[in-house]
Amino acid sequence: MANHTKSFISEVGHQFNLDGYIGSSEVHGNGNVNDTFLLFCEDGDSLNRYTLQRINHDVFKNPEGLMENFSRVTRHLQSKIEDEGSDKKCLNLVAAKDGRFFHKDSNGNYWRVTKFIDGGRSFDVPEDIHQAFEAAKAFGDFQAKLADLPGDPLIETIPDFHNTRMRFDYFRSVCVKDELGLLNEVQDLVDFAMEREHLADLIKVENFPSRVVHNDTKLNNVLLHKTTGEGMCVVDLDTVMTGCVLHDFGDLVRTAACSALEDEPGLEKVFFLPETFEAIVEGYLETAGNILEPIEIEHLAIAPQIITYELGLRFLTDYLEGDLYFKIKRPLHNLDRVRAQFRLLASMEEHFDQARQIVDVCTRPLLDRKSV
Repeated sequence: MANHTKSFISEVGHQFNLDGYIGSSEVHGNGNVNDTFLLFCEDGDSLNRYTLQRINHDVFKNPEGLMENFSRVTRHLQSKIEDEGSDKKCLNLVAAKDGRFFHKDSNGNYWRVTKFIDGGRSFDVPEDIHQAFEAAKAFGDFQAKLADLPGDPLIETIPDFHNTRMRFDYFRSVCVKDELGLLNEVQDLVDFAMEREHLADLIKVENFPSRVVHNDTKLNNVLLHKTTGEGMCVVDLDTVMTGCVLHDFGDLVRTAACSALEDEPGLEKVFFLPETFEAIVEGYLETAGNILEPIEIEHLAIAPQIITYELGLRFLTDYLEGDLYFKIKRPLHNLDRVRAQFRLLASMEEHFDQARQIVDVCTRPLLDRKSV
């Protein structure tokens, strides 16, 4: 991070009610959308850490509404954690000096600060099945705790975020225009996507119970305790809004029950992991099972295919439009992402009967209880 950038980050950080003065800062995390920094604040003999984020207002068009969601959700989660006497954590916003939970700088950028959560780690790919189980428990618990969130519905921070039909129709329109002349070189990927158009209509939000969900349940969006491995805290709450639990479940499977990273260029390394999928189903049902309705349970096995397909469409669309949405770290990065997601989807299709059997076995006791 260049010196002038460090100076600017420090200037922004001082707009918040931090304990101590900012001694240093560093780039933090590997998110695709927001810019994140870790602040180290010295307060006498104490060192306090905070996470500073710039909200990408090109993606999130209503940053102030997003922060209202963020505040409501974290306050509700904190009250639930305190009521149950749990050692679990939730993100804790730090107020700006003007009393708001964000700061708008002179360039029109929106910033927020949360207290750094110590003792947790995040993983892009699980090291073992236990980590996948604990992550699924954490995301299921997150959904269950927010099932009774009071007040008006949360705002849509990204309208139609998991509208797979809309994503497909837009993808097709981009293919027709082919404004950058890139279509021919990715025709194999376009054909793969077109052949699976039916997936776009299998999970429509309006056909399922409306719930407060995370909407971006990648494995690295949950912190696991460094010592015990237990789920500590769900993070990255920008897309928390009303939606369908199946998208959350499916996205965790996409990242945790896969043998490689979502942008792995070596496709021979990318395949679906049925044993990990079973651990995710078990962990998720342990905490979210009681809130699920039969129609949601019936779609657990297909949900990972749909969300993997949707993300593959988004990566391919972004590539055809010139890499406008997702951050890229190398030329053709989005193409690596597309190929990895479509290879994973093909592997999921090969193991679909096994996935359905796993869901049937794991959910049978739950469905029996619900039918009594």
